[in-house]
Amino acid sequence: MARPKKSDRIFSKSEAALVAAIEAYNKPTSLYREEIFCILALNAWELLIKAKLLAQNSQDLRCLYVRDWVQKKNGEPSKKFIWKKSRSGNIFTHGLNRAILELEKFPSSRLQNAVKKNLEAVTEIRDNSVHYINAGPELARHVLEIGTACVTNYVKLAQRWFGQDLSKFNLYLMPIGFVPVTGVVTGIVLAHEERNLVNYIMNLTRSTDIGSGDFAVSLGIDVSLKRAGNTTDGSFALTNDPTDSTATKLYISDEDMRNDYPWDYKELCDHLESRYSDFKRNQKFHQINKLLSKEPRYVHARFLDPNNLKSSRKSFYKPAIINEFNKHYTRKT
Repeated sequence: MARPKKSDRIFSKSEAALVAAIEAYNKPTSLYREEIFCILALNAWELLIKAKLLAQNSQDLRCLYVRDWVQKKNGEPSKKFIWKKSRSGNIFTHGLNRAILELEKFPSSRLQNAVKKNLEAVTEIRDNSVHYINAGPELARHVLEIGTACVTNYVKLAQRWFGQDLSKFNLYLMPIGFVPVTGVVTGIVLAHEERNLVNYIMNLTRSTDIGSGDFAVSLGIDVSLKRAGNTTDGSFALTNDPTDSTATKLYISDEDMRNDYPWDYKELCDHLESRYSDFKRNQKFHQINKLLSKEPRYVHARFLDPNNLKSSRKSFYKPAIINEFNKHYTRKT
C-alpha cells in the first residue's frame, strides 16, 4: 500500500493535536486547561500551515527548513547557506510565525487578518501561561471566546484546503459555567499582569483591520437555561413568498454566499485534478457534477438576473463536495 503524501500525514498530526487540545479543555477537573488548550491548539495550527506549504510546494520538505547563512571571514553573511540543525542533528523547521509568512507567497492561501489576530491572541495567552497557575474568571471567559474562534477557523480552513470534513469529531469547547466556585484558588501572579493580558486580548478583538468574511478573532458565547415550553415559540422557516408577513426575514448577502461556496468551476476542477489519479473532465465527471449541482448543500447557482432563472448563471461550490467525489475517484498516493 502506497504511503500517503507528506502533507496529508502532517495534516493528520495537526488534526490529532486539535482534538487533544479540545479534550484537554473539556476536562472540568483540569486546573490548567486554558493553558494546555492554547499550547496544543497552536501546535495544531503550525502543522496545518506546514501541511498547506508542502501541498503548495509539490511536497518538497525544503520549503519548511530553516537556513543558516554562512559568514564570510569579515563577519558578513555570504550567499551560501547550510540547513540549521538541532542538537540531535535533525534539521530545524519554521515556527508558526515564519510558516505564516511563507504562506503569504501564495495569494490564494493567505490567511485572513481575523485568523492572524486570533492566532496572535492565542500565542500571547500561551506565552503568559508560565506566569500564573490558574486563569481568573475574566481571562477564562476570553480564552473560551478566543478558543472557539480558533477551532472554528481551523475547521473551515481544513475543509477549504484539504477537503476534510471534521464533523466526525465533536469540535466544540464546553463552557463550564454551571458549578459555583466553592473555594479560593491561590495563584502566583499579580492581578495587574492578568489585567494587562486581558486588555491586550480585548484590543485585538476590537481591531478594525481584520477584514471581512467567515473567519473571526473571537466568538461570543452566551449560555442560558430556560424551561421547556411551547415548541413553536421562536421557530422559523424559509420561504420565497414575499407576501408572507408571518415569516421571519433572513438576509444573506452575496459575500456570505461566496464565503460558504468559495470555489468556482475552474477551482473545483483544479482541486479534483490535484487530488485524484484517475480524474478527467469527461462525460463521467459531467454526469456526476450535474447531479450534485441539484444539491444546494454543495452548489450555489448565481444568476446574472436573479429575477430571471433563464438568464446566464455561474455555479459556486462548497469544499464539502469533495466527499461526494471521493466515492467515484481514486486518491493520489
